[in-house]
Amino acid sequence: MGRTSLPPLIVCVLLAALLAAGCTGPSPAPAHQPAASAAAPGPGSSAPSASAAVSSPAAQSPAPPPGPVAVRVGYQPILSHAAFFLAVDKGYLREAGVEPEMTEFRGSDAAMPFLANGQLDVVGGSVGAGFLNGVHQGVSGLAVAVMSGVGPDGLTAGAMVVRQEDVNSGRITSPAQLRGRRVGVNGTGVYGEFLADLAMRKGGLTLDDAEMVVLGFPDLMAGLAGGSLDAALLTEPWVLQAQERGIGVPIVREGLDPNGTTQVVLYGEQFVKSNPEGARRFMVGYLRALRDLARSNFKDPEDAAIIERWTKLPADVIVRAVPPYIDPDGRMNVEHLDQQQRFFMRRGYLSYREPIDLNRLVDYTWLDYAIQQLGPFQR
Repeated sequence: MGRTSLPPLIVCVLLAALLAAGCTGPSPAPAHQPAASAAAPGPGSSAPSASAAVSSPAAQSPAPPPGPVAVRVGYQPILSHAAFFLAVDKGYLREAGVEPEMTEFRGSDAAMPFLANGQLDVVGGSVGAGFLNGVHQGVSGLAVAVMSGVGPDGLTAGAMVVRQEDVNSGRITSPAQLRGRRVGVNGTGVYGEFLADLAMRKGGLTLDDAEMVVLGFPDLMAGLAGGSLDAALLTEPWVLQAQERGIGVPIVREGLDPNGTTQVVLYGEQFVKSNPEGARRFMVGYLRALRDLARSNFKDPEDAAIIERWTKLPADVIVRAVPPYIDPDGRMNVEHLDQQQRFFMRRGYLSYREPIDLNRLVDYTWLDYAIQQLGPFQR
């Protein structure tokens, strides 16, 4: 696995200017390589173990074509990007004939200019306002597979969490009691804000009925602990940690967002045109990893150890947290993505007035190829 040298700051500024308001995320974090090169396994990137080889019965991928193909991947060190980490560390990408070059970003919006410019090939992220504005301006990529979502029961990895003492006293036990309260979210124009609004609606309110405060997840935790926030939309592992530390209690979670799509894999347009073989091979390795997660539901100790190396989240927390839902065939819920688009439009985050037909952004060409190579999913 190669290390990417990020472009100078001036390049990022110029790319962000091209995207105007569409992608205004923070500058990317320095290139991060928690694992050793896939060609030379080390503590964070090893040859597939015997258990890894048999963990995916339908994943006996065909012999890769001669010569590895370099693929540049932008990722975030979060639980929902776990399939990327397993694909690297279990050797699935290497076996598919891919040499991954992994670069860490603090958010998908920060990575989007590099995908649009062809300096990244693959990015994991949400279909948020920044991505949609980029699509409208013709400078974003294609959504090619799901990364994480919500199952039919609607149980999400995220939850509206209220301060423990307010729940104990009975002051706040329902989202209906959050009118005028300070409610924290992790960003604007992102899935977390969309989910927070769904949680408020369970109490007959919307986010407009509260004072919304935007902070990163660690600061949301601190705000709950210190009393500067009354509630916050947290995701795992912060939900579990808030409960175990006596900081907060989830008051809305079950049935919150059935069949939702939260994170997707994005291919750059230059990538699919100039490196079609890399696009096919990458998807084969990625789908093997995704199916491992679907099979174990994030409870496999080996997988948890890999995720810990990339995210710094304790492995025991990973296996105990409510996991993202994984579709083993990588399909997205386009109707749900459209619901998010319309929410962002109502909030005034989009640079266009009429919704985009999101079906034209979804391309299963490479996913279908991977399924053909790997066969039907088997538990």
